[in-house]
Amino acid sequence: MRRLLPLVLLCGFSSVDATETFAERVALAKKIESQKEGAAYLFGSFFPALGPAMGGIMKKCLVTDGASQEKFALVANVSLNGDLIDVDFEPKANSTATCFVKDFGTLKAPPPPICECGALPVTIDIKVKP
Repeated sequence: MRRLLPLVLLCGFSSVDATETFAERVALAKKIESQKEGAAYLFGSFFPALGPAMGGIMKKCLVTDGASQEKFALVANVSLNGDLIDVDFEPKANSTATCFVKDFGTLKAPPPPICECGALPVTIDIKVKP
């Protein structure tokens, strides 16, 4: 439990607040990702579990009329039960991002290995490759 303390302390401040901007949420998610415990969850559980589904969503979104090939970023919180909540993205004018985020929010992630912290923020930079 002692190893998770830094992650828990950061997560204690990670609930989405109306005053948090997209950039602030991304910065917090990147800070957590840079920690050993955060990286272990993201690269050991989160991405391996959701990667195939994310690839399928992207393929579906790229075949829609007017699909953008511009890169985009998303930020979301992973609730303690694995729900992806408070999903947001930029740039807002990106049609592929709009499509992707709609389905991304329906995925279920492995529960983060932390407790009493609300939700774990995650961010993903997506470079679109048709």
